[in-house]
Formats: sequence, C-alpha cells, structure tokens
Amino acid sequence: MHQTETTAKIVIPRLYCPFPTRLSPYVELVAADTFAFLHKYQLLNNADEERYFARYKMAWMTCRTMPEAGLELLCCIDNLYSWLFVLDEQLDHVTPSTAYIREENYLQQLIDGFAHVLKYKVSPIDNKFFHALADICVRLDALSRPSWQSQFQISVQATFEAAIWEAKNNKNRERHPTVAQYMHMRLFFSAANIGTDINELATGIWLPMYVLQHPSMVHLTALARRVVCWANDLFSLRKELEHGDEHNLVMMLKYHHNTTLEEAVLMAASIHDDEMKELVSCRAALPDFGEELNKRIHVYVDGLETMVAGFFYWSITDTPRYNPY
Repeated sequence: MHQTETTAKIVIPRLYCPFPTRLSPYVELVAADTFAFLHKYQLLNNADEERYFARYKMAWMTCRTMPEAGLELLCCIDNLYSWLFVLDEQLDHVTPSTAYIREENYLQQLIDGFAHVLKYKVSPIDNKFFHALADICVRLDALSRPSWQSQFQISVQATFEAAIWEAKNNKNRERHPTVAQYMHMRLFFSAANIGTDINELATGIWLPMYVLQHPSMVHLTALARRVVCWANDLFSLRKELEHGDEHNLVMMLKYHHNTTLEEAVLMAASIHDDEMKELVSCRAALPDFGEELNKRIHVYVDGLETMVAGFFYWSITDTPRYNPY
C-alpha cells in the first residue's frame, strides 16, 4: 500500500477528555520570551526553521498545561519544552550528512553531556544545546525544591536513555518492540514523565514522598502520562506515517495483532478512552491522607488533569502540527 493511500484512510475517532481547559493570559509574552531564548542560543538555524517553529505555537501548549502559573515559571518551562522540541526535530529529521546523530555512541555522548549540565549547571564543552540547558537549569533551581531538582535530573536522564532505545528501534525496521514494551517506553521518550514532574511547580503544591509513592498515586500519575501519549500517537499518526515513522501505538497494535490500520486506530482509541475513564475512577478512589493533605492532593490532581487537557486541546485547537479532525 502506498504511503498516500495509507494516510488517506486514517480517520481518528473523537477521543474522550472530560477535563476543562483554559489558557494563561501570559501566552503571547511567553511566546516572545521563548523566541528570544532560541535566538540567544542559535537553536534555530535559519528563517525557515523560525517560521516552522512559530506556526506550531508551543507557548500555547505550555500555557494550557499550567494556566495558573506565574510568568517567570511559564517562560522557563516553555523554554524547556521548546528546547526538547528543537532537539527532537533534529533527531527525527536526519539527512545523509547528519545521520550520525542517531548513532548510539553520539546519543550517549549527548546524554553524558546533559547529565553534566544537570548536575553542575555548566556545559562541559562548547555546545549550544548544553549551554541552553544550563540556562534553563539555573532558573529552574531558583523556582524549585532540592528534592524536585533531584527527581528532575532522573527524569531527564530517563527520557534520553529512552531516546536511545527509540533510535535503535527506528534503525531496525525489521523488528518491532512488543506492545507492552512500547507502551512502557513511550512514557519516557515522549517526556511525559517530565510533564508530570512539572506539576509540582505548576500547582505550587508539594506532597510528601509517602503520598507520591503510594500505589494509588503512582498509578494515577502513570495514567495521566499514558493518556497524553496515546492521544498524541493518534493525533500525530498521519504526520508520522508521511515521514516514514512507524514508532506509534497504532502501528505496534497493527503489527502484533495483525489488523488493518483502521482497526488498529480504533483499538488505540479504545485504550485511550478506557484509561481516561480509569484516571477519573482512580482519583475518586484515592485513600484518605487526612484533611490537610487531602486538600493539597486535590489541588495537585487538579493540576494533572489540567495538564492532560492542555496537551489534548492544544493538539486539536491551537497547533496545525497534527490537524487530526
């Protein structure tokens, strides 16, 4: 089947999202700040890349996922998300002259450099991505607790280690990870783990580790990550197939269940909707931690739901990146 025939047949069902969305009034200021940040570190190489980045409206994503945050935090997080976006675009769209950036050794060198920056807040070499990350980390440290910073370092490392795993699988098109393997790793190479970490900063609510590590809270947080990933896999399916990228839940279901593309889309949509409903049920079943903690947990979980809705509605209303409907 030709690529154009494949993508022409993709019809994404209307996915379930019961959470409301709202947009920070700072969105235009955040967008301008991030553009200045990308210019400062020369992360966009020419006018075409600037136009390409601007039309995707990354600041609208940030300002939907954390609409109550202050301007300083919004700018810092949008700088981070945009830094990840530009880096991911470079890894996704390689040319014969830049194919080396997908090699495992090169990716490992990147990870080692990022780990150095996260720990010491300075770049080990003259690399624009390292310098830009150091800038973000210095500002994040001023806005967060030391324990959050430790978790953030772990999450960023996990994201880039998962990127190596994804690069290996993209390179070997003859073998596909199992659906379970893909669903586990997707939460990391998508940076959904970083998104849920940011919830503490977005809400201004910190919870004790015995709450965050309670099985019910761990499961709820995982569900928030999962529904963001499955929605993105469905919304981005057409775009990814047009670029020859089949690393997507829909395609994993298609290969391993030996279905048509249309059937795999419906399966992925069902997984998304079922887990979204489970997220709602999981919140209702959270244990009682006492009146004071329960109030903080309520605000914290509201923040996770806002994050989920923010990614969801940005994808279908703000950005032309996907155009799923």
